[in-house]
Amino acid sequence: MKHSMKHYKFPKSALSAYTRPGLMWMILYAPRILADTAVALPDMRVEGHSTIPVSEQLGSSSTFDRVLLEDSGKADLSVALRGINGINLSQSNASSTTGLTMRGAGGGLGLVTLDGVPLFNSFSGFFPLSHYPLALLEQVSVAQGGGQRNGSRTLGGSINLASRDLSAGQGFLQTEGGSYGTLRNHIGGGFSNELGHWTLAGGRTDIFDGVSQAGPENGATERDGFQMSNALLRWNKAFNKGYVDSSMYFVRAREQLDGPGLLANRKVGWKDDLNGLAIQETWVAQTHAGYQFSEQWDSQLRIGFTQNQAAGQIGEVFGQRFPVDLTSQLWMAHWENNHSLKLDPHSDHKINLLWGVDAQQQHGDSPKNPAKVYAWTSTLVSPWARAEFAWGDWLANSELRLDHYDQFGDHVVVNVGGGWRFRPTMLLWAKGGNGYRAPSVNERLHPLFGSPNVSPEQSAGGEIGWRWQAGEQSEVSVAAYRQRYENLIVLQQDSQTGVNRTGNYPVAHVWGTELQLTHAWNEVWRSGLNYTFMQATNPQNGLQVAMRPEHQGQFWQEWRILEPLKLRLDVTFRDGYWTDPNNTTKIQAAPRLNAQLNYQANTHICLYVRGENLNDDRTPDLQGFNFIGASVYGGVLLAL
Repeated sequence: MKHSMKHYKFPKSALSAYTRPGLMWMILYAPRILADTAVALPDMRVEGHSTIPVSEQLGSSSTFDRVLLEDSGKADLSVALRGINGINLSQSNASSTTGLTMRGAGGGLGLVTLDGVPLFNSFSGFFPLSHYPLALLEQVSVAQGGGQRNGSRTLGGSINLASRDLSAGQGFLQTEGGSYGTLRNHIGGGFSNELGHWTLAGGRTDIFDGVSQAGPENGATERDGFQMSNALLRWNKAFNKGYVDSSMYFVRAREQLDGPGLLANRKVGWKDDLNGLAIQETWVAQTHAGYQFSEQWDSQLRIGFTQNQAAGQIGEVFGQRFPVDLTSQLWMAHWENNHSLKLDPHSDHKINLLWGVDAQQQHGDSPKNPAKVYAWTSTLVSPWARAEFAWGDWLANSELRLDHYDQFGDHVVVNVGGGWRFRPTMLLWAKGGNGYRAPSVNERLHPLFGSPNVSPEQSAGGEIGWRWQAGEQSEVSVAAYRQRYENLIVLQQDSQTGVNRTGNYPVAHVWGTELQLTHAWNEVWRSGLNYTFMQATNPQNGLQVAMRPEHQGQFWQEWRILEPLKLRLDVTFRDGYWTDPNNTTKIQAAPRLNAQLNYQANTHICLYVRGENLNDDRTPDLQGFNFIGASVYGGVLLAL
């Protein structure tokens, strides 16, 4: 452990030693808010001296560090993650909750985590990504595939966020405005005293004239407004052989929403609602402490809490309004012990033995649940053990976990992996195992989208991959995987309301490949490509699983026009896909052009203008919903 710094910072070994520049940079690269504006990709190391845990090297993962987040010019996760390998996003406007799946699987708890705390989705497979602006984040890491080691237990991967950590005397102010009456402002600063190191940050977002959720074919004419306030407090302090790190995040959003209604064809669908309104508040708090008992043994404990509370009514069918009132709570603890054993002081042969216990308790209250299931509590206790081996050019890991649910009994989860560095800059790896995820309280209790009868989902499968750091700023990465899901938790069409309700898909076979390329042609020109192929089918009838496009990708080009100016162009593309399990209704493919121009005025001021969906492709992501058209935003970032 290394905590001999002035104040403890969240561990960032994944940033400095093993970032995936191609995947990160093709979404998030623009001029740095630094005196030196030279472009430099973070290094990716696959040689034997990597400090990254073996289990993290053996798999597909990506990291946005703080510099790349500042460089991005993006506003929130819903924009930044579009085009990332393995992730499928679908939304209607710039503020609403986003459909989110990874390698074909969703999640009700833990698909996104903040400071190690698994977060509740709005409902199955949909998450409010807009509630987490990039200005308040220190790091974003994406881990594709199962075998998650962050407490999420999702089957297809997870998105892990770390809140902003500002050095003493460091501060920022960012303001942005643009299309649809959008205004965003964020401010923050860091300071230290005898009690420790502190970070305070917050912001406000207003979209006064946003597009409606419902599509124009459903009679949508109004504009839907959105207001959001958020605040962040962090504190950390280092001791002789340990540290304590705490954070608290709060967000409150007020959003005008559409809802179920009777359309002109006398069928129920998503319709314009002049009075639809929902208010959502989320609290996330955690304390993380670590202590080094010896050179071979360190121990960590994290205790966390999150609460998501939503209230409101949307839509109307035959005089009936639909409530969205739901409160979801999670208490969690994660205890981890790491024993590092170096077998030979003159070689790279070493073993890490890790063990610990996870504990989680979910509780939900749904006072207006039409199924008359008004509350539900689920408790999980999970002891686990993991071994990691580094033997010269060979890597291996294995993990055993026993999940004990008071509602669903005992389940054993096993994951194994191995890798070979057949060249200093190349790594070939493979891993496999099974997974088990119980439904969350919001998937069961949501009064509109939930179902008290939804069952746990499980998976089995594996993947192989190859990475090559072809040069200092060039990289090739390929991964292929295959998964079998049983009782996959998805949203299914509800015949009474015309909207989707949580249910189980009996069996789904998902396989795919992910390709990532990035290359610097010279000092002023860079290019990159992300491509994902995924096929998700029902083996019982050969039909495709709904809402899972086969082809997705992003191609980008970036030029340094002059020393203070950068221009970036990128095209994102997603294939068409079926919206129902019977494959009768299909959404068409959608290519979209984006651009950004940055001007580094001086070491403290960066001006930017960003264009999104400049080709004004209104093809929806969701049947019967809208999609935001061409939009332009301009902003300034002041950094101290």
